[in-house]
Amino acid sequence: MPDDAVDAGLVRAIAAGDTAALESLYARYGTIVFGMAHRLLRDRQAAEECTQDVFVAVWRGAASYDEERSRVTTWLFTIARNRAVDLTRRRAARPVDLHEEVESPEHAPDAADLVVAADSSSRVAEAMAELPDAQREVLKLAYFDGLSHTEIADRLGVPVGTVKGRIRLALDRLRVLAPKYALETEAP
Repeated sequence: MPDDAVDAGLVRAIAAGDTAALESLYARYGTIVFGMAHRLLRDRQAAEECTQDVFVAVWRGAASYDEERSRVTTWLFTIARNRAVDLTRRRAARPVDLHEEVESPEHAPDAADLVVAADSSSRVAEAMAELPDAQREVLKLAYFDGLSHTEIADRLGVPVGTVKGRIRLALDRLRVLAPKYALETEAP
C-alpha cells in the first residue's frame, strides 16, 4: 500500500538532490506510470519516453511539490498525464513521413478523447498504487505487459495458482476502491 509519509519524504529527499530517493520513487511507481503512458499513447517507445520525462520532471521539480495540495501519487500521475498529452501534441505537429503508415484524421483521437483517457488512466493508476506490491505487479504484467498467467508465474517464480489468486485479490480490491476514484466497474 502506498505510504503518503514515505512518498512525501522521498520527494523531499529528491528536492535535496538524493538520487537514491529518485530511484526508490521510480521503483515504487515507474511501472504504473509506464502503464498509464502506454495506455494513453498506444506506443511502447513513446510510453518509455514519457516515463523518462516524468521522472526527469520529478527530479527538476521536486522542490515545488506541496504536500498540503495533493498526495505524491496524484502529483506524479498528473505530471504523467500532462507529459503524455504534450507528447501526443508534439507527435501530431511533426511533419508526416509519406513512407509511414498514417492514421486518417477521422480515426485519430481528438484532444477531448485524450484528456478523458488521461483522466481515467490517472485515476486507475492512483487506485493501483493502493494495492500491495505483489498484487500490483501481477496486474501490471497481465494487463499492461500482456503476459499469460503461466508467463507471469515463470517470470516471478511462483505457482500459477498464486498468480491467479493475486489477480483475483487485486481486482476485488480495485472494485472496492472504484467509488473512491470514480472508476466504472463491471459486474463481478
